[in-house]
Amino acid sequence: MINFDDSNSDKLDFGQLPAAVDQLLQAGVAAHFSDRALAERQFLAAIALAPDALPAHRCLVKHYNRCRQFDKALAAAQGWLKAAARKAELPDNWLLWQTAPGEALAALKGLAFIYLRDGQPAKAEAAIQRVLAMDPEDGVGGSVIAALVEESLLVV
Repeated sequence: MINFDDSNSDKLDFGQLPAAVDQLLQAGVAAHFSDRALAERQFLAAIALAPDALPAHRCLVKHYNRCRQFDKALAAAQGWLKAAARKAELPDNWLLWQTAPGEALAALKGLAFIYLRDGQPAKAEAAIQRVLAMDPEDGVGGSVIAALVEESLLVV
């Protein structure tokens, strides 16, 4: 799990990545709280170096979300989803997915969360319902986003 908690100075485990990509992500996470522009550059550089490195996309989405830059977060989440679909050899349109691996479901869950944060609860609900349909065991934690969506729809 990728964590942006700056109290832990240990190196984060992003999984199997090229060393240069891992270094960029480590530097980006380290800079997130002290130099957000540097963090953004590091995450973008990691994606440029390895466009299918899904942890790099996730870091960029989390970064923009934490910075409350939801327009950028939405574009980054869409890029993450596209990369995850490409890696899993799925259609670009997630509505066509019948089944998907956890990495793709995590990206769709991330998109749902950003839709919610961006004030688009209907799109968030559609995306998270698709995650839940393909992940009935709730392995990627879609139920958490589903609960947030339900709360937001009650407030509206």
